[in-house]
Amino acid sequence: MQNFFVAASDTFKPFFFSFQNPFSTLLKSHSTLAPTKVDQDRLQASSCLQRMARDVESSQPNLAAELRYFASNS
Repeated sequence: MQNFFVAASDTFKPFFFSFQNPFSTLLKSHSTLAPTKVDQDRLQASSCLQRMARDVESSQPNLAAELRYFASNS
C-alpha cells in the first residue's frame, strides 16, 4: 500500500504546487506571447512556399497544390 500512496503523491504534486504561486502561470504565459526566431522562420518559409505556388499555378497546378500543402504543414 505504501507504493500506491507514493505514486499518488507524485501524481498530484504538480497540481498542488501550482497553487503555491498562482502568478507563475501568468508569467509563463506572457513570456511565450512574443514570437520566437523559430516561429518567424516558419512563417517566412510558409510565405515563400505560398509565393512559389502562385508563380507556378498556371503552368503546373499539381506542383502548386503540393507547395500549398507543404506550406500549411510548416
